[in-house]
Amino acid sequence: MRLKIYKKGEVIKTYEADTYDLMFSVAEDISNLIDLDIIQKGDNAELVKLVGKVVINSMDKVKDLLKDIFAGITDEELKNTKLKEIVAVFIEVGKYTVKEIQEVAKQKN
Repeated sequence: MRLKIYKKGEVIKTYEADTYDLMFSVAEDISNLIDLDIIQKGDNAELVKLVGKVVINSMDKVKDLLKDIFAGITDEELKNTKLKEIVAVFIEVGKYTVKEIQEVAKQKN
């Protein structure tokens, strides 16, 4: 996952995270914010629309999640990111959440 920080249209910094181990509370927050069935269906247009709404309507939780994923990122830097890139990260986290839940379910069977 990547999140770029911009200044006057130029990338000045890029945060990267290869993996993200979700804590239960974060998974719970995500599942309360988005319809996980839409992620599973793979309808990208619907997914982008839904996640865009979630990001806009839940800024504080999204900021906290981004700060947890990208160690060291600041509120000021988050102000200088592109919304579409935040949505992309959030979609990746949502897909990862579904994948992790499915893997746990398979191990239990």
